[in-house]
Amino acid sequence: MSKYSLDNVMMCPNLPSLPAVAVRLLELTSDPEVAMSDIAKLVQQDQALAAKVLKTVNSSFYGLSSPCSSIDRAMGYLGLNTVKSLVLGFSLVETTKRVESDFDLESHWRRAIVGATGARIIAKRIGGLDPEDAFTASLFQDMGMLAFFMSLRDEYVGSISGVCHNELCVQENEVFGFDHTRVGSELATRWKLPRDISDAIRYHHHPEKCDGDHQLLAQVVASGALVSGCLDPEAPASSVAQLESKTKAWFGNKAIDTQELLGEVNETAKTLAKMFGQEIGDIPSPTELIAKAQEQGLEHQLHMQREADQLAREALVDGLTQIANRKRFDAELKRVYNGFTSDGTNFGVIFFDADRFKSVNDTFGHAAGDVVLIEIARRASETVGDDGVVFRYGGEEFAVIVEGRDIDFCAGLAEQVREAFASEVFDLRSVEGAPDELAVTASIGVSSTDAGSPTRLSSGEQVVHEADESVYAAKSDGRNNVKVHGRYSQVTVTTDTSTVAQTDTPNVSNTDVDTSSFRILLVEDDALAATLVISLLKRRGKIEVEWVKSGTQACTLIEQGKLDGHRLPSLVLCDYQLPGCNGHEVLRVLRENVKLQDVPFFMLTGNNDQLMRDESVRRGASMYVHKDEFCADVNKWLGEIMNAGNGEVSKAA
Repeated sequence: MSKYSLDNVMMCPNLPSLPAVAVRLLELTSDPEVAMSDIAKLVQQDQALAAKVLKTVNSSFYGLSSPCSSIDRAMGYLGLNTVKSLVLGFSLVETTKRVESDFDLESHWRRAIVGATGARIIAKRIGGLDPEDAFTASLFQDMGMLAFFMSLRDEYVGSISGVCHNELCVQENEVFGFDHTRVGSELATRWKLPRDISDAIRYHHHPEKCDGDHQLLAQVVASGALVSGCLDPEAPASSVAQLESKTKAWFGNKAIDTQELLGEVNETAKTLAKMFGQEIGDIPSPTELIAKAQEQGLEHQLHMQREADQLAREALVDGLTQIANRKRFDAELKRVYNGFTSDGTNFGVIFFDADRFKSVNDTFGHAAGDVVLIEIARRASETVGDDGVVFRYGGEEFAVIVEGRDIDFCAGLAEQVREAFASEVFDLRSVEGAPDELAVTASIGVSSTDAGSPTRLSSGEQVVHEADESVYAAKSDGRNNVKVHGRYSQVTVTTDTSTVAQTDTPNVSNTDVDTSSFRILLVEDDALAATLVISLLKRRGKIEVEWVKSGTQACTLIEQGKLDGHRLPSLVLCDYQLPGCNGHEVLRVLRENVKLQDVPFFMLTGNNDQLMRDESVRRGASMYVHKDEFCADVNKWLGEIMNAGNGEVSKAA
């Protein structure tokens, strides 16, 4: 529990007190039937006070058209509240004369006088309350700090040293358990100041917490404090923007021209300070303040724009390789295809990936794989230069878009890229556990809009598909070579068990089979595995196999109904790990096709995770087969496949 309490502060005998004339004035003005002459007599009893009031009334602060020679006439010209506010103001000056020099009175009076001047001007402009009430409340808003100092002295000064005024309440609450707004409000109640002024003192840091009819006065007093903050020589440029945003939020469409307001306060506050006999130091030029605020606003805007540009750039850049990413590729492909359809500008796509890249990760770890990918991106970018844009398409797959050049140029550029990898080993000395050097090659496929009849193209993705197919042709032809769409015929792939012919299309089935034969769609990116499965399946009878090598390609064929010969498959045998998208996505697309939703689907995977197995079945897979199980008893699983294709799906997992 804190050793400090509000009651202890309020019971301190050293607290500031109002002069007798001010106390009596407050008593008289609390009576709505009080005679103006009684007020005049009271003030005139203190000739020094009356002289100060008249001098202030006749100053430019009030701008009377003719001099005022008596308190009676002053009240007649300006009203009782004006005289009352001045008497209370001068009385407050008297109370501070007893404050010792350890307290920063110059800063206190700067805030009080500049803030009161600003609050009075704002009140006149927005209407709805007496400007003199705003003036009085603003003068008294920080008197709680005086009470704090008079009761706790060194403890209080030490606790607030170096704390900006905006953060003062937080600091006071942390140290003492209450702040100067509560002390000031209690003191105002003791002095019998009106309730609206007491509430304004209590909530001048947080006027939104002031309920009822007194909130507007609290907001005006808070606005005056913000004006004072703007005109502080050490104020940040953001203070002007804060004043503008707060006054707009509090007073809505009641326009307050900030530069005009600050200019009027600048001149008027100096006059009032002289009347009160207080030093408030230099007040900055409002023109300079506004210019500084506008300059900072522009800098902030530029900073935000730079951040936005950076975020936008990062959204289109691959985090690992720092080249353009798949999102950027899709956007560029759309752009160049639109150019091709509108004005016939050719474009080409070079597709490539590192040969046997999976073995790099499996053998030396992903850190080695990352180094290889980064170096691939660097060499490809340096080789392509300004002739195209290099993208990381996904995983170890990369692509290049070349605009405005023909297929021969793209083919030549692809060969340069291949040579950039094959001509020099990759440096892996930075990777612990990896060899110092590693030979890396790439299989590259090329296509372009002029690689065949333009009528063959219905989208830019068709060119990508052709380049992707050519990559697999390059891999099947021994890797580390370039294949150009339309320029290679049959590639022979020899295994221990069979020989399969692959043409420029993904279909590797025997074209002489009976059209009523059993038909399988095989989705597998491993050419050797696919060749083995195809060979074994063909030994079991009249079987057609349409082989595609990526999940994206399989989905496209299923969605567009472009399965070879437009005949439906009897069964789909699909690997889970695929380029483009995984087996679950292929399964989803298949099940959404009304004509294919009942076709048996075998998920073939190297992952034996039960959750994945359950998820595959939930998504509609007929079977989930681990590759180790498949290889251990190929004949058994081929039998399951045949039975499933004939409508006899086993329940075996």
